[in-house]
Amino acid sequence: MSVYSAELVTTLEAFEALKEPWNELVAGMEYPEIFYVWEWNFLYFRHYRENDRPLIVIVRHSSGKIAGIAPLCVRDVRRFGCLVRVVDTIVAEIGDYRNILVHPAHHRGQVVAAVLGFLHEKNELWDVIDISQLCSRDPTTFHVVNVAQAHMDWSVRVQTLTPVAVRKLKTGRVVENTRQLRQIRNRLKTLQQRGYTLHVACRDISQFWPAFTSLHRHAWRTSPLNTPHGRRFFDALRHAEGMRDKIEFSFIEFQGQPVAMHFGFVDARKVYFYMPAMDRAYRQERVGAVLLSAVVDHYAKTHEAFDFLRGMEDYKVWYTDGLDMNMRVVAYRTSSFAAFVYNLRESIRRFAVDLGLPKAVAQAARRIMSKANS
Repeated sequence: MSVYSAELVTTLEAFEALKEPWNELVAGMEYPEIFYVWEWNFLYFRHYRENDRPLIVIVRHSSGKIAGIAPLCVRDVRRFGCLVRVVDTIVAEIGDYRNILVHPAHHRGQVVAAVLGFLHEKNELWDVIDISQLCSRDPTTFHVVNVAQAHMDWSVRVQTLTPVAVRKLKTGRVVENTRQLRQIRNRLKTLQQRGYTLHVACRDISQFWPAFTSLHRHAWRTSPLNTPHGRRFFDALRHAEGMRDKIEFSFIEFQGQPVAMHFGFVDARKVYFYMPAMDRAYRQERVGAVLLSAVVDHYAKTHEAFDFLRGMEDYKVWYTDGLDMNMRVVAYRTSSFAAFVYNLRESIRRFAVDLGLPKAVAQAARRIMSKANS
């Protein structure tokens, strides 16, 4: 019978030393994601987690080899004046997938049990485990839910978050909106005849990065590039040695000016549609849709899948009807007052939504205003 042990990494120095074994584990996973690599996690922690503490759990097999890594940290949150210590994945918000990383030679359930069992023993370090963007594509997600629910002194809440569209490029069933995609491909030919230039899979992006940053910041109010730490993070990420062959950068230009651009990621298997940006003055030309179509067609020759990542914008289902679902898992000791305070506001909101109160209140307000104006 396999025996697993767990150890804790709590310093940046020990975190940094994990680079090689961490990336070796990710490269061998059945469902690896670009957001799992060491570079994403280490650089994210440095630039986004300056007030948080590493809580990385390393699971080793009895042979001494690493069987799994839980890339976690602890952040302090205040709720109604009460301090709550929340366990979260290191990468959050701008990372579309998160999970416990399990080597394919080991049983997912056993590795997850070792991680959560260790956190159960170390309950003096945290109050709530709150992990989001666990994808249904990876069975590890359901092992996390199953193992967490097996701890009888824990309460566990599971929430569906957002669909994720993925197009298979090589094998399997593909259903697409043929009419829409034919129009877009024809649009590309028209734009090229009018002098628009297409550039796909550019490797040296340094000269184009300032233009992309400016375009994305103006196109998206919530762009991470609108914050100093966000700009520092992406500068560090794109210059990291381990990421140099994993950047996807494409754009369309007109009269020497970029009018649609994409910054994303690519690995040996999959392409990630991550940060698109378009000059709104060229919206009627459909330059954003044209660029996406060209990128999909380009990588269909060499890769297995095209991942549209989080969100369910209409254009994504032009390319596929295949969906996965990202989920959130919240676990805490049933007797924890800090957990009660942490969950209170959201529990009240959910209760109100279930009762239809927000809609009912809005309708009542409209009726009152209507009577007042009559």
